[in-house]
Amino acid sequence: MQRRTGACTSWLLTALGALPLAMVAVTGCGVKQAAPTTNYSNPVTLQGQVFAGRNYMAGATIKIYETQSNGVAGSGYYTGTAKLLQTLTANTTGGWSTSSLSCSSPDQIYVTAEGGTPYPSGLNYTTLSNNPNSLMMTAIGDCSLLSAATSSNNVTSIVTNEASTVAAVWALRNFISLNGTTVNVASASTNYAGVKGAGVAGNYAGLAHAFLNANNLSPYKIGNFVQYTNGSADGTGGGLVPVQELNSLAYAQYLCTIGGNGTKADDFSYCSKLYQLATPPGGTAPTNSLAAMLNIARYPANNAQAILDFTLTPIPASGQTGSQQINAGVYVPALTGFGTAGSGGATDWSVAIYYLAGYGATSSGQGSAYPLFVTIDANDNVYFSNPNASTSTAGNVIALNSAGQSLWTSATDTKNLSIPRGIAADAAGHIWVANGGTTASSAFVQEMDATTGNLLQRYTSSSTSLYGVAVDSLGNVWYGASTTTGQNLHELALKGSQYAEATFAVTPSSATTAPYQIRPDGNNNIWVAGNGSSTTQAIYFPNTGTTAAPTYTAGLKFATMSGSGAYGIAADASGNAYMVPNATNGGFYKATVTGSGSSATLAANKVIANPAAASRFLDIDGSGNLWFLDNASGTFLYQYSPSSVTMTSFYPCYNAGTTTGTGSATSTVQTCTTGMSTKQDLAIDSTGSVWVASYGNAGGGRMVQIIGLASPTVPLRAAGKPGVMP
Repeated sequence: MQRRTGACTSWLLTALGALPLAMVAVTGCGVKQAAPTTNYSNPVTLQGQVFAGRNYMAGATIKIYETQSNGVAGSGYYTGTAKLLQTLTANTTGGWSTSSLSCSSPDQIYVTAEGGTPYPSGLNYTTLSNNPNSLMMTAIGDCSLLSAATSSNNVTSIVTNEASTVAAVWALRNFISLNGTTVNVASASTNYAGVKGAGVAGNYAGLAHAFLNANNLSPYKIGNFVQYTNGSADGTGGGLVPVQELNSLAYAQYLCTIGGNGTKADDFSYCSKLYQLATPPGGTAPTNSLAAMLNIARYPANNAQAILDFTLTPIPASGQTGSQQINAGVYVPALTGFGTAGSGGATDWSVAIYYLAGYGATSSGQGSAYPLFVTIDANDNVYFSNPNASTSTAGNVIALNSAGQSLWTSATDTKNLSIPRGIAADAAGHIWVANGGTTASSAFVQEMDATTGNLLQRYTSSSTSLYGVAVDSLGNVWYGASTTTGQNLHELALKGSQYAEATFAVTPSSATTAPYQIRPDGNNNIWVAGNGSSTTQAIYFPNTGTTAAPTYTAGLKFATMSGSGAYGIAADASGNAYMVPNATNGGFYKATVTGSGSSATLAANKVIANPAAASRFLDIDGSGNLWFLDNASGTFLYQYSPSSVTMTSFYPCYNAGTTTGTGSATSTVQTCTTGMSTKQDLAIDSTGSVWVASYGNAGGGRMVQIIGLASPTVPLRAAGKPGVMP
């Protein structure tokens, strides 16, 4: 067997006609991924226009930056210094242009606009004054966009406004560091652009992928939010964007851009209000509007309802007495309330893209029907196991890239994957799926090509009802059977280029609990969530050899916890593990090991209450925060922070309140609705986005990307670096 070893439209478009520049549209809304280092310079023209909502932002200071790979990881974010390429001044219609840029791929390019005076659309005078509080930005993308090949007239055009700012800030929140009005976007070289724009083990592409996420929300050329990603008109080729939620966020910043009620100069009272609401717990107040939005993105649950109330302030100088939604043209439709997503205490400004039921369908493979388990490879490609919910006799795997575009969908066939469950990516370009069949012929682990989805090999098992699967740092595959009888934990040991079932001096089995989620730690010790009808156990299979040459001769170690069973477990960078029994108001536990090898002992202690009614799988981000799901309908995503011993809940807006579930912009309903239901598994990528398998929604399962909510992590679990930023 051969093995691979590497692996629109907008009201702004009308306003653009006011530019005294030759605005040339560029086909497509996406951003190219990074390419090998190439320099782009004259005669390419980069031009744009700055708006305050639908007003010209005259006299704004334009700064054009090139990202750098000098970022230092810490506290969940990268701090670094970008390269300032040029400084310009916008004219009376907010327009600017330059043809003297030099920018090198795989660096990314972005633009900021400081200050400026908001002129009414179509006019070149105002009684208002320059607003020093205003700071906006546009995330453009790879420097290759400045290539002369982008347009026959060698022009790339962008829009900068509050919408472009919100898109950039939410997508790049983990890569932005501010120094006054200087907006630095940087990442560590190991999480910058990978190789040719594709991540590989040890060299990821988080920053480049974060720019793709920004343009999925608001393409840099148009400066407003799109209903669906990838230029899709109906969602079949793209994900659903929460436009109304994003409009509310943009409007909150717009109030500060205008400053006050729009009737007198030097009135910046709305900025003062925004700064007050955007001050993080125990932190200092922001001093410009972009800093305020960055705080909201990083602390989305802080003052969430008060921020929503602020967004209902009538449009300045409009003469309106109702909320801003009645005045068309400035970030409408927008939210009037958080709705069902805000019930139960999970009111927050996290932003998610929903890939709806049927997404990824092909002529031979079903689209998203019952997405159950998820894994991410070194390039942030996302793979979902996808059983058929109606029959449970046929399933498949769906693969997406980091921007949610379909890579491949495997065939749906009763002879293929009947009940695909746990899924794992390895470092050699393969995907492993545990098939949960109850017969000897349907109980196997399937190896697939990560590039094509083609079947490579099936490994039959002596157990049935297979459930979890994981790959350790040496490429060995671990899987478990959801049974308490016989040998229920197995290893497919890699020898050269072949796999064979391993045998152990001490049989790895448990008489009381069944192995569900499986996670090797950084030293190739194996952690397992032990699930039983009345028992919960953290199971530890210690490596009695070395990390590079492991042996397993000590047998399983157990630590019993209160609760009626458990699905998930995750190891941290220090060799501990966390587990959450499946019980409301039970406990969230930390499992620690004393000693090593055969003399190791295991203990589990409750560190905080568990708010979930039906806890499921766990993942860990680059800051060591633990994330887990509540499987009960309409409930939340939870984050446990060991550093502060706090539990936080999140529930991003779904569909931003449309009535049909199709994202129709004509809907009169402007509240958040239930978006994730009966959630099983999640995974975090190198941008910090959280990918959730949500299978119980009305009409079919959804694959959900919550943009940049967590800290960037080493996405490939098989790399053996849990809790570490790339």
